Amino acid sequence: MNLQTPPPTAKGAKRRSTRVDHAIPVIVSWVGPKTEALLEKTSTSSVNCHGCRYFSKYTLRKNSTITVQVIDPRENNEIPARQLPARVAWSRKSKRMAGLYQVGVEFQTPRNVWNVADPPEDWEFFSYTSKEDPTSLLTEVDQLLHVACVGTHYQLLDLPASPARGEVKHQYYQLARRFHPDRHMDHPEWAPRLQALMDALATAYKVLSNDLLKAQYDAEVLQTPGQEQREARRLAQQWLEKARECLAEKNYVGSILWLRRAIENEPACSRYRMMLGLSLAQVPEYRREAVEQFEKAIELDPCNLAAHLHYAQMLEQLNMPWRARPHYVRVLELDMNHREARARLNFLDTTAPRHASRSSLLDRLTGRHSR
Repeated sequence: MNLQTPPPTAKGAKRRSTRVDHAIPVIVSWVGPKTEALLEKTSTSSVNCHGCRYFSKYTLRKNSTITVQVIDPRENNEIPARQLPARVAWSRKSKRMAGLYQVGVEFQTPRNVWNVADPPEDWEFFSYTSKEDPTSLLTEVDQLLHVACVGTHYQLLDLPASPARGEVKHQYYQLARRFHPDRHMDHPEWAPRLQALMDALATAYKVLSNDLLKAQYDAEVLQTPGQEQREARRLAQQWLEKARECLAEKNYVGSILWLRRAIENEPACSRYRMMLGLSLAQVPEYRREAVEQFEKAIELDPCNLAAHLHYAQMLEQLNMPWRARPHYVRVLELDMNHREARARLNFLDTTAPRHASRSSLLDRLTGRHSR
């Protein structure tokens, strides 16, 4: 019996592959309560790419660290390369096998190791192993994220204008196997970018694999100039809402993706650029671009109080208080009762006082004069 699960999504380790009832010989080893090394030869009752269930003479504690060694039934010998670190997800008495326990095991890294004949389709996803240069892979991820921002669903999936449905599915799964976060769990710092890319790929697949959604999308892409401007504004608002959802979850790479798309549609919107600068500032390698976006937002709207405030805060984090100061001053010019800007200016005056003969910026702004 196969228990089916949906296609790959960007939910990372929470996703589960199809489970198959199958008896495969395994050797399970762990350290006992008296620090003695224990080993048990047994077999599985069901397997998937995230782990297995097996029968045991022992009761193991939840979250115990164990090693599962798969035995190839064709060769009847152990394969050292398949000694897999894992943890005990649960353990309980077997209802069918008296005196035995059933143990649920979860691998540290999901993978297909079972040599099952005619495996479920989604197992192929977990069979992919990447040995390529990490720099090259991240460069490709960034390029695809850029295409997701400025290109079409067809360009993102590398498809012709009228692809067959099978071709859409094939291209999506090819990219999902390559870039899904589950494939790179040894690099958790990549997860935000990979999740953002998977979101974009899943959206493109959903649209192009559905005839109705594809027709609507094609009509939007081929709008007349007047309609295109209205449609661009509507889409920008939708992408802004998606960016806000990402920001609420502290998924800054995801918010960057959606805000870039919004700016592509409305490049003169100061608010979009301010929010993009705020998201970029949370990712160290993007802070130079964050400076550009904050300055562009202020250029487009010198009265954008939030842009001045967030830009000043970032400049302080970058140890440039002398550049942050005039932006706090501008915030108080726009709102004399802004407590945070006033507090930061007082702090800057205290930690870096100016020459005694000159009044502070806060004094000049509030009309006070030094004696």
